[in-house]
Amino acid sequence: MLRALCLSMTLVVFSLGSALADNAAVLGQNAALVYWQAFATSPTLTHDEQSRLGSQCLTMPLDTQAREIVNKAAYSLTMMRRGAALPRCDWAINWDEDGIDALLPHVSAARTLSCLACLRARIHFDEGRGEEATNDVVAAMALGRHVSLDGSLIAVLVGYSIEHRTSEALALGLPKLDSEAIKDLKRRLDALPAGQSPAAALRTCEEKTLDWWVRKVVQAKDEASLLDLLTQVSDERVRDPRAKGREFLEACGGDAKGVLKFAQETRPCYELMAKDLELPLDQFEKEFEREMTKRAGNPVFKAFFPPLVKVRRTQARADVRRALLTAALAVQLEGRDALKNHPDPVVGGPFEYVTLAGGFELRSNFKDDDQPLTLTVGLRGK
Repeated sequence: MLRALCLSMTLVVFSLGSALADNAAVLGQNAALVYWQAFATSPTLTHDEQSRLGSQCLTMPLDTQAREIVNKAAYSLTMMRRGAALPRCDWAINWDEDGIDALLPHVSAARTLSCLACLRARIHFDEGRGEEATNDVVAAMALGRHVSLDGSLIAVLVGYSIEHRTSEALALGLPKLDSEAIKDLKRRLDALPAGQSPAAALRTCEEKTLDWWVRKVVQAKDEASLLDLLTQVSDERVRDPRAKGREFLEACGGDAKGVLKFAQETRPCYELMAKDLELPLDQFEKEFEREMTKRAGNPVFKAFFPPLVKVRRTQARADVRRALLTAALAVQLEGRDALKNHPDPVVGGPFEYVTLAGGFELRSNFKDDDQPLTLTVGLRGK
């Protein structure tokens, strides 16, 4: 009997140990946990230093100060590379519980870390260490894709901006890579995680945020608490947000029942617009304008529905920039004639090729603030 009991206890302890080990292994495969180590150990920058890094990481002189910054970020960048190599990234944002109160500190931290990676990549290229440079850039691109997976539209947009920055950093050093390095780089870029789409984010964060808000409206005990809730969705820049909240309530009929009615009418818009986001840009703009007109009298729609035309145009820019980088790699490998096999994904037709003293520039006919999207390969003046 005693022997049987001991055997049973041994099996239980063994099973528990195996379960804990399996759980640890699963946690260890979550890139977000590794990225948090990177964020926590990033060098402390002043507001001016962080602003300069964000705006000038691709152009600032590679002087002693720049090298000191990246040296201080060495461990953070190692953790970034380690996180980028993992297949899964779960930021564990609880939209159901936190709704519009959810904070996203990883988004700004990822933006800063990607700037540090671009700066160090430039230094590596300058020192003739192309492999190290591409390791930093590809890892930062993966970070951008991973950060977009928290479910929010803002993270998707930040992911696009990170990819834009890292693509430009990579293009600056492309002429310093030989053909085998470029072929390997192309394989690694093709293997990057997909990242979250605006359509998917609309179905998760945005729709769940509305669900959270509706629950709060139902739970409001009186008009005062309801006004406090409505004030949260008012424009924070107005002089009297509470008065704006009361205006919102009156537009909904003056009570919670009216607020819930307009919220219910808004719900179908998420699925509809998520599907429409997959349409070509010009078609989407027409469909969204039609929906905006249809919902013009719905205060909840106006307060909660994101400016999707701007989002869709940002997505289009990201698509063009990815195509520009792919085309640039092809030109480096095959020559200028390769452009005929890499059409512009938004407006069609080939990219324009412009010869520079230290490389070349590819230009799209898709305009961003009336300026064509471009990618500069190499340096303009050398």
